[in-house]
Amino acid sequence: MAKARATPTPAAPTALQVRRLFAAARTARPRAHAPYSKFQVGAAVLDERGRVHAGCNVENAAYPQGLCAEAGALSAMVLAGGRQARAVAVVAASPLLTTPCGGCRQKIAEFAGPACPVYVLGPRGVRRVFTMAELLPFGFGEGHLPKAAE
Repeated sequence: MAKARATPTPAAPTALQVRRLFAAARTARPRAHAPYSKFQVGAAVLDERGRVHAGCNVENAAYPQGLCAEAGALSAMVLAGGRQARAVAVVAASPLLTTPCGGCRQKIAEFAGPACPVYVLGPRGVRRVFTMAELLPFGFGEGHLPKAAE
């Protein structure tokens, strides 16, 4: 049976890093391109070097071609050389919790360990904090793939 590669548990983000993470997600939200749904989402990712990367949703008239805010933030992290998500923030104005969609949960899991906090924010602040393990309890990952022949 193949064993999943152990991912080191990163240090919990500091209060200052969390404030910066929230500010970046909030700043990104009104920049969203959401002419069809009018549902603006901002997201931010804290990487292993303490840098914050933001993204916003970008809709497209061909609906499935849009981009989620979380995917944009992860892309910005990777572009900047980040390889590990230490924390994620998602902000939207909705009466319901706006958690990452299934596809984004999988995308975040590619870079985050099971203990990575995912902060769900509303206009007035934190609504709930999840771990990746709570959002994607039986996720598919690198450990599921066959080992490359050496």
